[in-house]
Formats: sequence, structure tokens, C-alpha cells
Amino acid sequence: MRRRSLTGPLMLLIVGGLFLWHNLHPEAPLFELASQYWPFILIGWGLLRLVEVVFSHDEGWRGSFTGGEIVLVVLLCFAGMAVFQAHQYGIRFNTGGLQWFGEQYDYAVSVSAPAAGMKRIVFENPRGNIKVTGGDVQEVTVNGHKYVRAYNRGDADRTNGTTPVEIVPQGDQLLVRSNQDRAPDNQRVSDDLEVVVPRSMAVEAHGGNNGDFEIEDIGGGVDLASSHGDVRISKIGGDARMDVGRSSVIRAVDIKGKVDLNGRGTDVELENISGQVTITGAYDGTLEFKNLAKPLQFEGARNTQVNVQAVPGQISMDRGEFSGSGLVGPVKLVTNARDIKMQKFTQSLELETEHGDVELQPGSPVPSIEARSGFGNVVLILPDKAQFHLEATADRGEAINDYGQPIVKEMDGHTGTLKGSVGQGSAVHLTAHRGSIQVRKEGTEPGEDSAAPAPPKAPKSPSVKDLKDSEVKM
Repeated sequence: MRRRSLTGPLMLLIVGGLFLWHNLHPEAPLFELASQYWPFILIGWGLLRLVEVVFSHDEGWRGSFTGGEIVLVVLLCFAGMAVFQAHQYGIRFNTGGLQWFGEQYDYAVSVSAPAAGMKRIVFENPRGNIKVTGGDVQEVTVNGHKYVRAYNRGDADRTNGTTPVEIVPQGDQLLVRSNQDRAPDNQRVSDDLEVVVPRSMAVEAHGGNNGDFEIEDIGGGVDLASSHGDVRISKIGGDARMDVGRSSVIRAVDIKGKVDLNGRGTDVELENISGQVTITGAYDGTLEFKNLAKPLQFEGARNTQVNVQAVPGQISMDRGEFSGSGLVGPVKLVTNARDIKMQKFTQSLELETEHGDVELQPGSPVPSIEARSGFGNVVLILPDKAQFHLEATADRGEAINDYGQPIVKEMDGHTGTLKGSVGQGSAVHLTAHRGSIQVRKEGTEPGEDSAAPAPPKAPKSPSVKDLKDSEVKM
């Protein structure tokens, strides 16, 4: 009869005894002991097997590991290494359960420094929120809270002492440094700061801060780099540059200079911007632009492009819709899947969309228009007494003339066209590859100027609604 190994039962006895001991003494740091000394389990296991092999005289006994034992050794190694790494980074088991980086301890922050001759303030604060307010002061004042996550109060106190918030003069700038890199690897430090500075200073933050920014009433410029956090700036006298890795809200109001924004996020709000606006990145929420005095250039993911000379009105767009009113051209809009509605635009318009309905209501005089739609209806609403030269083609849809004379409708198989001219106006070219085209006068409803039926639904497949969830974020 083949002899069975005693190693398995002995290991069960040892592990069971350890857990029993911990139940009787819950204050014992079993997690810490296991994270440090788990390799002794492998050593003990190996010694037991070695003793069995050396002292066994049974010829039928084989000292090799079984398949189940090999799997158990591999799992034990992975589990042991995971527990050790968790211990190194501050994860603890105690009587209250699992704690991430131990407990949080709160310390007050208060420091100030003279700002005579200083032109800007620079923040070096990897983790934490920063609020900066300009005022009629002659010094920089920093107040707030420091949060230290540590296993006990003593460790947190020592970390608080080694990570002071400092204001360091460097030439014509003041550096606000939190020294969070001095904290041990198994602890976590963050600083929420409220700062008052002379209004004439500029504000900078580099190094990919992880926290929110709120900056207002600053006469200089703003240059921010954030890996994760919201940004709200207002009443800025210079340029604003923002490089944001991920955010829920980016809001800029009353900016005297230009605005450069790059990153990823959800909502973007820009209002009362005197300089040029340049935006690149992916944003999957609502974008609102109001009263932009200079050109707007937007480039998003998946061939989303908006170029406008100025926006005295407003633009609103999300994953399914784009609407604009009071735009100064030339205007260029390229998008994949959005319903588009534009009113009172001037100069010229170049528009291209793959999926979505288009409604255009230009101002007077009518600007030149080049609009192309893949799947969707196109509606053009012209001002009364407008001058224009129209050529509209619906490749596989209905061409509807609700304008009346002198526009003429023609059919060639499945293709409908509308052509006509009034005065010496600009050229208007409309193309709908799979959808209808309708032209009518401003202030009229479909069918008032002709007996033509209302436009049928375009054979849109898939629709804009179906594409919202699958569209790559803008």
C-alpha cells in the first residue's frame, strides 16, 4: 500500500492554530506577521518533505510533489507576494476590517511670505485642491489642511513634520511646495490650500496635480497642469493655459487673454473670452461657448472639428447635438453623429456630418454654404427677400420646395434636386446622401408655399440616438 504524506495534515494544523490564536488574541498583528514571514511556510513545508524522504524506508514511497501540491505552492507564492506588497503600501487588516493607508489625520496649514517684486506664484502640490484669490495685499498667505493617512498617530505626526508647506523665493517667483515626496511609501499625504496673492501676479502649477483648481481675480496669466481634477477660473487678466488629464468640469469666465485647453473630461464652459480659444482633446459631456470675441478652434476625437471666427452668440454641443446661434464665419463644422441646428450665422459655412439631421437658418445677407449629410434630413430656412443661388441634391430622398418660385424641383430616378436663384447672392450647395432636403422661407411652416407634403423621415440607419453610446468620446 502506498504511503501518504504527513505534510498536508501538518500544514493544516499549523495554519489552523495561527487563526485560532488570532481569534483568542485579536489585537495581535497577524496581517503584518504574515506579510513579512510567509516564506517560512514554504521553508517548513520543504523541510517536512525532506524529512519524510530521508527517513522513509518504504520502497513504494515517492517524495515527488503531486499536481495539487504544485498548484498550491504557486497560489501560496502569489498570495504571499500580494500580502507583502499590500503591507508595503499601507493596506492593513485590523479589528475594524480592511483599511486603505490606515486612518486619516488632519493638520492645519498656515504660512505666509512677502511678495514684493514677485511676478508669479508656482505650486508644487501633487495631491490636493488649490484655491487662489487675488487681492489688494503685499504678501502671499497660505491656509488650509493637510491630510495624512498612516497606521497610527505617531507615524502621521512624524510625516507631518517632514512634509511642511513652504513658500520659497526663486528669482521673481514664489514656489509653494508641499514636500509630499518626503512621506514614506506606505503613507499618503494631500494638502488642500487656500491662497491669497497680490492681484497682479500670475499663477502656475506643474507636475500633474491631482486635485481641483479654483482661481479668481488674477491680473496675470494662468498656466495649470493637472492629471485629475476640475478647473474653475474667472476674472483672469492674462492668458489661460490648461492641460488636464481628466476632469468633470472645466469652466473659464471673463478671461482677457487667450485660452488654450488640452485634455480629457466631461463638461466644458467658456464665457466672455477676449482672446483666441484653442481646444483639443476628448470631452463626453456638454460643451458651452458664449461671447467669444476671437476665433474658436476645436479638435476632438474621431474627426470632430469646429472652427469659428467669433461667437458673439453661443454654441452648445454634446454627444448627440450641436446648436449654434449668432456665429461669425467663416464657420467650419465636421462631425460624425450629431443633429445640427445653426441660426444667424454670417460670412460662410462649411458643414459635414455622417449621421444626423441638419437645420440651417442663415442671417442676412445669406452667406455661402456648403453642407453635406450622410444619413439625415437637411432643412434650409431662408430669410425673406434673401438673395442666393441654390443647388440642393437628395441622392436617395425627397427634395421638397416649400419656398416656391423661382426654385425648381427635378427628379432623376431616386435623386431629387432643387435649383434656383434670387438676385446676385452667394452660392448654397446642399447634399443629402440618404435623406430628404427641404427649403422654405423664414416664418413659414412646411407646405405653406407649395402643395408639397411634409418631409418624410430619412432612412437613417443607425440613428443618432443609437450611435450616442457607441460614438468615441469627443
